[in-house]
Amino acid sequence: MDIVLVSSSPEEVHGLARPVAEKALSMLPAADIWMFVSPGGYASGREAKVASTYPGVRRAVSVREFLAFLAFGKRPSGFANSGSGIVIHLGGNLWCSVLLSRRLRYPLVVYTDRTILGAKTVSAFLVEDERIQASLIAKGVPAERVRLIGNLMVDGVRAGMDRDQARAYLGVANGERLVLLFPGTRVQEAAVMAPFLFRAVELLARVERDLKFVLCLSPFIGTASLDSIFSYSKHRGKIDGSSAILQKSAGPLEAVTAGGVHVRIETMKRYEAMMAADIAICTPGPICSELAFLGIPYVAAVPLNVPTAVPFPGVSPFLCSLPFVGELFRKRAVEQVEESGRFLSVPNARAEKLVAPEVVGHLRAEDVVIPCVELLGDTARRDRISRELREAMGVAGAAEMVVRTAIAANRGTLQAIEKGQ
Repeated sequence: MDIVLVSSSPEEVHGLARPVAEKALSMLPAADIWMFVSPGGYASGREAKVASTYPGVRRAVSVREFLAFLAFGKRPSGFANSGSGIVIHLGGNLWCSVLLSRRLRYPLVVYTDRTILGAKTVSAFLVEDERIQASLIAKGVPAERVRLIGNLMVDGVRAGMDRDQARAYLGVANGERLVLLFPGTRVQEAAVMAPFLFRAVELLARVERDLKFVLCLSPFIGTASLDSIFSYSKHRGKIDGSSAILQKSAGPLEAVTAGGVHVRIETMKRYEAMMAADIAICTPGPICSELAFLGIPYVAAVPLNVPTAVPFPGVSPFLCSLPFVGELFRKRAVEQVEESGRFLSVPNARAEKLVAPEVVGHLRAEDVVIPCVELLGDTARRDRISRELREAMGVAGAAEMVVRTAIAANRGTLQAIEKGQ
């Protein structure tokens, strides 16, 4: 049986496709698991390379190969469909997944956030919560084809250490508080966020004692581009930031900011770092769900100082890139969020209240530092936020539901699994 996963951006490849691939490997060890990288405006360019390293994935097919297969029938290298399989859409252009399922003549299962393009050809829509379920049904999708499975993003969260072990691994001393930094998953995003975060930690270090800082680097960025990202050369004058110099010594990789603050760079054990953290600063996305699942309070920041660099939920990157009008699209999107009361990060949306702080707009580093100081100074509040974040995210298990639905769709037994047979 072929398991063909379709995904697009770093967030979707890492947060959605990776846990499904791992679960498919454990449930169907004889299956061939392929990853097709779909076109998307928020791509990093490293999706196929990173996804090819995931357990169970035989190979990841690049966007160019994918489009060539759809347009001309040119098969990706090594790919030969067995005649029995399933296409699972986990992000990117849904029409590409629809066309792929038609070309392969495999059923299509979609994990969706309200998109229903090509709905008639989809065997099952899998959704994270009741709001999306109701939205799809309201748009005309038959209720029996919409399945509530929970948040898939938390299924890949696994730490190999407990909190004490993780803090020892990161060199966090007794009495120190650990602040994690997540500068995004693309070079263009990190070129804005890393200097912004470096400036924030310089300010934090002035007003708070006994802090340790760790920047978790996405595999979709890689270490080769860090000198350029940390130089704060591209967006100087647009974003409130600080440069840093990468220390290439025998010990752990480290950056030293212009203000003399040392920031450890963690490239491998991101979940262990989360286990060790007291708070985190990040952009909205799957990272918020992962932190919330582990109960780590965070501050979600979306600086719009460089409009096309940091993704804003619900706004097309293509529209943002248009000269003159891109900023207007972003501004209107922010206004709509403020008017609607909609939250930017998934845990807050699931809780239907502002559990973890969010800041968005034309930001200065102080706009992030203030909520961080408030969190660091209030242990009881951090404990409450931790508890409410965990409650909002619920339990893992969505990846298994995806694979079980895929197996049922492949066998033509979806109605039986719906009835619990």
